[in-house]
Amino acid sequence: MILCVNPNAGIDRIVVVPAFRLNAMHRPEQVVALPGGKGCNVARALKRLGESPVVTGWIGGHAGRFIEQGLQAEGIPTDFVRTDGESRTCLSILDPQNHTLTELYEQGDPVPIKKLEEFKLRFAASVKRYVAVTFSGSLPPGVPLDFYRQMIEIARDANVLAVLDSSGEALRLGIQAQPTLVKPNEKEFADLSGKPPSNPIEFAQAAVEFAERYQTSVVISLGAEGAIAANERAVWRVRPPRVTVKSAVGSGDSMVAGIAYGLTNGFTFADSIRCGVAAGTANALTLGAGAFTIDDFQRVLSQVSVARVG
Repeated sequence: MILCVNPNAGIDRIVVVPAFRLNAMHRPEQVVALPGGKGCNVARALKRLGESPVVTGWIGGHAGRFIEQGLQAEGIPTDFVRTDGESRTCLSILDPQNHTLTELYEQGDPVPIKKLEEFKLRFAASVKRYVAVTFSGSLPPGVPLDFYRQMIEIARDANVLAVLDSSGEALRLGIQAQPTLVKPNEKEFADLSGKPPSNPIEFAQAAVEFAERYQTSVVISLGAEGAIAANERAVWRVRPPRVTVKSAVGSGDSMVAGIAYGLTNGFTFADSIRCGVAAGTANALTLGAGAFTIDDFQRVLSQVSVARVG
């Protein structure tokens, strides 16, 4: 089993609005509401790949019940800590005509100290049951910025694979615990490295330096261009086929799921990244985060190329 830590769960509402404009009234062409947060998306994608994920974090209120019941209806077990607050709602406005995506993400209610401690105790007691843990997304108010670092240290002590996908200070501090793998996007990696790469060669060099400095593997997601991946031994350029994108919401989370799927099934590092890029690309073919089909995944996977750099 793979545990998906989702600290800031919410309801993800995706509305499709062709020719979206500010200061105008619109009637959406399509509306999708799903249990959301990056960890929920990772779990949904893992389920599509035949894995048995479990989602944990904090939930509260009516939105929290929607999240938990929705995941369980999808066959995804949960192990949430309940709070007295209300889980957030996040809105994504997709304009297929102008190829734009506008996102409005609520911050979420604060997590009380006693609920933070309850989660830590539960995590420490249960983490050994899993082959891997994914840590995804932002931290709600009340959760310390070194939360991921603390949890990754617990996972490492239990010899459980840890994959980190966050941003800002939570990402920077989390890396210090040396997770098995970290997945920043281009901007996040530029912020971390302190010297924004300007071309693929510089990205590859910076990725190797990063992997050596933090003693971890790194996968830099490049959107439709795939990824650059490095560990202490080598660096790879991974390219997906060109596809007609319906929605990229959740593609980064699906990439995390594909990588975790590969790493926990004995695939090589390069093949695990292939699975990640294939899952992220397949996700873009469907409206709904992590809701790709296994047929799309397999078809895209057969067309993903991997080349060693240098």
